[in-house]
Amino acid sequence: MKTLREKLHSQCGASILLALLFLLVCMMTAASVLMAAVSNAGKIRSNYEEQQRYLALSSAVRLVVGELERAEYRGRYDVDQWTEQIKVMEADGTETVTETKCYRVIQRPGAFTCGQLAKLVLDGDGKLTQDGTTVLSFQKELDGLFAGEFNGAGYQRLPAADTASLPTNPPDTLPGDSSRTTRVLTVAVEGDPAIKETFGSVKVDVDMSQSRRIHLKAVLDTGTAVYTMEAELTASGAPAVTYIPGDRLPKDGRGAVTIIDEGLLKDQETEPVAWQLDWITREVKKEEAGG
Repeated sequence: MKTLREKLHSQCGASILLALLFLLVCMMTAASVLMAAVSNAGKIRSNYEEQQRYLALSSAVRLVVGELERAEYRGRYDVDQWTEQIKVMEADGTETVTETKCYRVIQRPGAFTCGQLAKLVLDGDGKLTQDGTTVLSFQKELDGLFAGEFNGAGYQRLPAADTASLPTNPPDTLPGDSSRTTRVLTVAVEGDPAIKETFGSVKVDVDMSQSRRIHLKAVLDTGTAVYTMEAELTASGAPAVTYIPGDRLPKDGRGAVTIIDEGLLKDQETEPVAWQLDWITREVKKEEAGG
């Protein structure tokens, strides 16, 4: 150690060179440590931001899924029943009376109930749907599917203006196929203040197909990139007319006959159609902004 101190204080060129070499080694070691620290800090920040995005998107998806799992649709219809009596005077002066029991099934607007996000639901034109009392109301679309039960004599479906069509699943690209019926929600990010301050809100697109499956796509636009997460719910069944006419015959209307034993069975309902989560993506997908 004494010898090293003497060499460091020596004025000889070799001692100075040794000191410079020692200083260079120290600087390189310090630089390596600093670069490793910066790299780790960047990774930690990146992982934190990734976790924030995941929490923001997943919480929005889970919130909407939870509301839709409380949704229920019931198709509604009335049944008009009557007996037609026809009297015929025979040539011999006797009177023959013929009676025919008839019925007619008339579709009425169905009922779609859901959760409490009503004021956030917009239609394709950016306007609030219906009267703002129900969430994601697909009533008209489901009425349009239920209208398929009202075919043939004795069955009267809702006017086309009171129903809506749904696309296939996945949507067909051929001309004439129904376009997407998208509901758009803006879900405020709650919970972690840092996440709320960073992202503010998440847009959730909700679509339904002819199979009555509901597809969700949560979208988070940071300005430089777009991050998405998707989920899908499946329906418990399809609405169906359960009226059993017995010995009555279906009929569209009534002719010039005598009507007896008339009765109207109002507000008949189908079994409820409900939804449950089928799948949800576990990862966040990154897309280029504006893509």
